[in-house]
Amino acid sequence: MINRHILEHHIDLRLETSLNEIVSDENGHVKAIVTDKNETIECELVGLTAGVSPNIGFLKNSGIELGRGVMVNRFFETNVKDIYAIGDCAEQHEGIGYRMPIEAVWYTGRMMGEALAQTLTGKPTQYNPGHYFNSAKFLDIEYQTYGWVFAEPMEHETQFYWEHKDGKKAVRISFHKESRMFLGINTFGIRLRHEFFDKVLTDEKTVDYVMHHLVEANFDPEFFTSYYKEIQQQFTTEFIGLKIE
Repeated sequence: MINRHILEHHIDLRLETSLNEIVSDENGHVKAIVTDKNETIECELVGLTAGVSPNIGFLKNSGIELGRGVMVNRFFETNVKDIYAIGDCAEQHEGIGYRMPIEAVWYTGRMMGEALAQTLTGKPTQYNPGHYFNSAKFLDIEYQTYGWVFAEPMEHETQFYWEHKDGKKAVRISFHKESRMFLGINTFGIRLRHEFFDKVLTDEKTVDYVMHHLVEANFDPEFFTSYYKEIQQQFTTEFIGLKIE
């Protein structure tokens, strides 16, 4: 679905393709790239997106323990007394749950600041980011995720996928095969309430409960109410023996 959306915006795709060479002209300016498929693509600009890397070179000889980032415990303490690190540069010794040891996201940075502020003002507080969530907008399609939905389901989980006929809206839900406990949801083109899914995950509700109460997750009924019944019907059809709570 996202690939189609990219192409509709006149952005070409070369899937499963890597960059082998950047070719320059006689003035040293880029004029083309060569892929690992031996395809030459003429261009005037090359952009490389390599992700986020903590800029910690200035701490190399400081005595502060470093990994990819500044190593911290759950209180954001480094190995040096009264020195703390938060935000994009902080690296937990072990990630929390399925989270990465380095979280370069603005909302986790805010949570880190709130936790450290408590510690610095006399109330030691461990970092507890709660249930994973994120939201963004990819071209014209809004994206949201709550809980954990992996590209390849784990052994203990199964997934339900619904896509609207217009090809612009989709929902993927992950849940436990045996207990049917709701594990997470991804949505494209449909806005849902963070509060609803945060509570559902905290209360360890089943996927059946979530489907039965899906209307309560409406963020904007004008855009959502015409879809939830269709989603519920497909879920019931695919997962025979559905028990609504």
